[in-house]
Amino acid sequence: MSLKKLLKPFKLLSIAKKAGVVTVLYPYQKPLITSEFRGKIVIDASKCMGCGACANVCPPNALSITETEESVILNYFVGRCIFCGMCADVCPVGAIRVSNEFELATTNIDNLNTVLVHKLKGCVDCGKPFITSRMLENVLKKVPFAEKYINECPDCRRKRFINIVSARKR
Repeated sequence: MSLKKLLKPFKLLSIAKKAGVVTVLYPYQKPLITSEFRGKIVIDASKCMGCGACANVCPPNALSITETEESVILNYFVGRCIFCGMCADVCPVGAIRVSNEFELATTNIDNLNTVLVHKLKGCVDCGKPFITSRMLENVLKKVPFAEKYINECPDCRRKRFINIVSARKR
């Protein structure tokens, strides 16, 4: 063996001695977390309107939308989340933000689920539920003249439009 190979560990030790301690004794010391760190997402229930944009863009399907006859249910399962933050980027009302929380271990799988339920508002003509009240408010903020039409479901709107067009042809 050459002398150079024998002295290599001593050279590494001298470099390590100059650098000092670079590891953190986790969990006894808190790790350095920068502002760019991505952890669990947090959904603000007061802002969420149940549009489903977040569920459409979620690569691992950690966010899912389920529609029933009377409600829209948003389910977030942390166990599938890859913490990419795409849902926060695409949310039209800013209801989702990426937190720095990364300590997510639990003994109960139910602690990994977040469920938001949005009740659907019914059509003024037929009574069929079709839109969440928060989504309705959001549309009216952006398009104030839509108030005349927004309370009708798409089927009733289509029927009214057909009636108007057919009346003009006569």
